[in-house]
Amino acid sequence: MSNSDSTPTTYKPNVKRDFGISPLWILPIVTLALASWLVINAINDAGQRIQIYFSDAQGLIAGRTTIQYQGLEVGMVRDISLSSKLDNIYVDADIYPQATKLLGENTRFWLVKPTASISGISGLDALVSGNYIAIQPGEELNKDDDQEFPKKYTALNERPADFQAAQGLNITLRSQDLGSISIGSQIVYKKIPIGEVYSYKLDDEAKNVLIKAYIKNEFANLVTNKSRFWNVSGAGAQIGFHGVDVQFESLSALLTGAIAVDSPDGGEPVNEKSQFKLYPDLKTAGRGIPIKITLPDENKIGAGGAPIMYQGLEIGQITDLSLSEGRSSIIASAAIQPAFSDTLNGGTRFLLEEAKVSLAGVENLSNLVTGNYLTLIPGEGESTRNFTAVRKDDLLKEKQHSIAISLTADNSFGLDPGTAILYRGFAVGSIIETKLVNDQVIFNALIDSQYRDLIRSKNRFFVTGSATAELTESGLNVTVPPAKQLLTGSISFVSEGSDTVNSDYRLFANQSLAELASYNQSGTLKLTLFANELPSISKGSPLLYRNLQVGKVNDYSLTDGGVKIAIEIENRYKHLLTKSTVFWNRSGVEVDASLSGVTIKASPLITLLKGGIAFDNLVGVENKLGKYWHLYDDFTHARRFGKTVSLITSDKVTVSKGSKIKFQGVTVGEVELLSPDFDKKQTEIRTRIYPEYAEKIALKGSYFWLVSPEFGINGVENLDSLVSAYIAVLPGKGSKSTQFTLHSTSAETTGITFTLQSEHRNSVSIGTPILYRDMDVGKVTSIELGTFADRVVSTIEIDPEYAYLVRENSVFWNVSGVDISIGLSGAQIKAGTFDSLLKGGIAFATPDSSTILSAAKPEHSFILHSESQPEWREWRTAIPKPEK
Repeated sequence: MSNSDSTPTTYKPNVKRDFGISPLWILPIVTLALASWLVINAINDAGQRIQIYFSDAQGLIAGRTTIQYQGLEVGMVRDISLSSKLDNIYVDADIYPQATKLLGENTRFWLVKPTASISGISGLDALVSGNYIAIQPGEELNKDDDQEFPKKYTALNERPADFQAAQGLNITLRSQDLGSISIGSQIVYKKIPIGEVYSYKLDDEAKNVLIKAYIKNEFANLVTNKSRFWNVSGAGAQIGFHGVDVQFESLSALLTGAIAVDSPDGGEPVNEKSQFKLYPDLKTAGRGIPIKITLPDENKIGAGGAPIMYQGLEIGQITDLSLSEGRSSIIASAAIQPAFSDTLNGGTRFLLEEAKVSLAGVENLSNLVTGNYLTLIPGEGESTRNFTAVRKDDLLKEKQHSIAISLTADNSFGLDPGTAILYRGFAVGSIIETKLVNDQVIFNALIDSQYRDLIRSKNRFFVTGSATAELTESGLNVTVPPAKQLLTGSISFVSEGSDTVNSDYRLFANQSLAELASYNQSGTLKLTLFANELPSISKGSPLLYRNLQVGKVNDYSLTDGGVKIAIEIENRYKHLLTKSTVFWNRSGVEVDASLSGVTIKASPLITLLKGGIAFDNLVGVENKLGKYWHLYDDFTHARRFGKTVSLITSDKVTVSKGSKIKFQGVTVGEVELLSPDFDKKQTEIRTRIYPEYAEKIALKGSYFWLVSPEFGINGVENLDSLVSAYIAVLPGKGSKSTQFTLHSTSAETTGITFTLQSEHRNSVSIGTPILYRDMDVGKVTSIELGTFADRVVSTIEIDPEYAYLVRENSVFWNVSGVDISIGLSGAQIKAGTFDSLLKGGIAFATPDSSTILSAAKPEHSFILHSESQPEWREWRTAIPKPEK
C-alpha cells in the first residue's frame, strides 16, 4: 500500500567559496620548478657551442663522441652536418663552461681512434671509451666581456707532431740522410727511452736532414754540449779476417729506428732547440780527443769508423770526412783516446796503410775488404790538433833522402805505383805515384840515394818487362825477362850526360824509341796530309816510323776532291822527315797474292784497332800534292808510285789494271788505267814505272811489247802469260819520255822482210813460223789485204843468219794442218810438224838448178801457194853460206 501522506525530504546544499590553494597543485608546481631548474642547469652546463670541420665523419657519433683534454672530458658532439659545398662535414659541439679557456686562435682538434703500425699502437684508450676528439689549447684569451674566441675550427687529420714536444727539451739533430729514422723513433740513453723524434725536414740548402726531437723533462739533464748522438737502428755487421761480428738492437729499433745518446763528463747544460750532429754509428761518434787529419788523394778511407792504430792497438777512429775550404783536399775528423794525448804533437805523423798485392808480396790484404786505415807514428813538438797523413813512399823519401824525379809519357803503359826502376836489371828505385796532368801521364819516382851517380842530365828511360823477339843474321833472338817483371812491368834507363840531375825525364814506350829520339826536344811538329778518301783512322790514331809510334792523328776534314788529315809528330823525331819522306795508310792487314805465293803482313795491334799512318824515306816517289803531303792507300802503292808512262796500241789489248811490266822477269811497273780512243781507234794504257827504275826506262828508245804464250816444237814459251798477261820492256838510251808504242812482238834483232801474196789467208796468222827443211827461220809479222782487196799480203821476217836461203826463185807454200786424200787406192794423210799443227806454218824451198840465182832482196814479193807440189819437197838445192 502506499502512503499518500508521506512527502520526500529535500536538503539544500550549503555552498561556500574557498579562497585557499589546493594541495593537489603542489606536485605540478614542484615538477615545473624542477624542470625549469634542469633546463637552466643544462643550458649553463652546455657551455660554448662551436663548429669543428672534419674531412669525413668516420668514428663520430652525435651525443656520444666526447671532447677530451689530457683524459678529462671538456665537451660533447651534439650534431653532425654536411657542409654547404659538400666537400667536408662539421660537427656542432659544446665546450663546457670551465673549459672555454682552452679555445683560442691556435687551438687544435683531432680525432683519436685506435691505430696500430710498426712504430707502435696509439689511441689504445679509445678501445674502451670509444673514439673521442682531442684538444690542444691555443693562446689563452683574456676573459673580458668585449673579447670573444673563434666559433669555427678545422680538425687535423692526425695528432700534431709536436704535441708532446712541449713536455720536454726540444733539440735538433743534423744528419746526411734520414736513414731508418721515422716519426716516433725513440731516443735512448743506455737503452732507456728518454725522448722521441716528432718531425724531420731538409735544411735550407737541401744538403742535410734536420731531425727534431724532444727529451723528457726528467731526462733533460742528461743532454750536455758534449753529448754525442748516433743511429742504432737495425743490425750492424763487421766482416774481416778475424770473423764476422753481428750486433742487433732492440725489436723496436729494428722496426722504427732509434737514436742513442751518450754524454761525456764535463759537459754543460744546453738551451732549448740546441743542434747536434747525428753520427751513423757508434764508431764514428767515438768519444775522445777530436783532431783533424788532411788525407792524400785516393786514400780509400771510410767515413764509418776507420781505425787509427798504434803498435797493433786501436787508439781512435775516423768519425767524419769533409772537404776543406776551396775543396782542394779531404779532411778527416777523428777521435783519439785520452790516454794517448801526449802523442798529439807537431812531430807525430799519420801513415796511410794501403793494400798492396804484387809478385813482390802481399801487404794489408784485409784492407781490400775493410778499407784502408791510419797508423800513428809518434814524434816530438808542440801540442796540436791538426795533422797530415802521408803514404809510405813519401815517408821513405823524407827519412832516406831519396832522389825524386818525374817521368812524362803519353800513356800509362799499365804501370802502377811500386813498379821497379832498373839499371842493367838491378832495381835502383820505384814509381811512387801516377797521375794525369794536362793530357800527360806523370810518374813520380824515387831513386835510392846510393845510386845518385846513375841519374844524369841525358838519361833515357824506357818501358821494359815484356818479351821481345828480334830476327838477326845469326837467327831468331828471343828475350824473356824474369817472371816478376813480365807480369808487373818495369822501367829501365841508360845513364848518359853530365852529373846534373833533371827534375823531369821522358819515358819512352820501348828501347828502340828511346835510342831513335833526339834528346831534350819537347813539343810537336804539325803536318797536313791529303788523300782521295778517308782511310780507316780516327782521332788519336798512331803515326808510325818503322812500327814505332812517333806521333798521332789530330783531326781530319773534307776538302775539294778529297780529305785533309792533320797529324803531329813529336819534335824529338822530326829529324826523321826528309825530302824523300812518303806517308801511307798502315791500317789493317796487307795481303799480296801472286804466282810466287801469298804474303800477309799484319799491322801492329794498335793500328788494327784504331787505324794508323806510317812513313819512311822512299827515293823517287812523288810525296807532295801542292802544299800537302800525299797519303797513299798502302805501302805497296807508295812503293810503286814512280813515273807515269803512256803506251799506245791499235791492236787487241789483253792486259788489265794491275798487269805487270817486266824486264827480264823483274817487275818494274804496272798498268794503272786503260782509256780507249774511239776516234783514233786505239787504246792508251797508262802505266806506273816504279821509282827506282823510272830513270832507266822512261827514255826514248825503250821498246814495250805485249807478251803472249808461244807453243812450238821446241817447247812452250812465255807460259807465265797464260795466267796473267803482262808487258815486257827493253830500256832505251835516249832522252826522257813518257809516251811509247806498245808492240805486239818482242824487240828481237830485226830480220830481212819479204812479202807473200795469196788468194786466201788460210791458217796464216801473225807469228806463224817460216820453215826451211822443218827448221824455224822466221815468222809472219803482219797480214793485210792488198791495195785492191784482190789478194792477201803477208809480211814475213827471216832471221838474218838464214836470209841467204831465200832466192829470187824460191817457192813458198802453206804447210798448216793435215792434208787427207781418199781414193780408190786408199787414203793418204799428210801432216806437217807438230808446231804447224798448233799454230800453222809456211815452208819454202829453192828449185834445183845448175845455176843458183842470187839472194832475194829485202821487200821482194813471192806467191804463197796453198799447198805444195810433190817435187818441191824433193828439192835438195845446195846453197853456200856467205862469208862474213
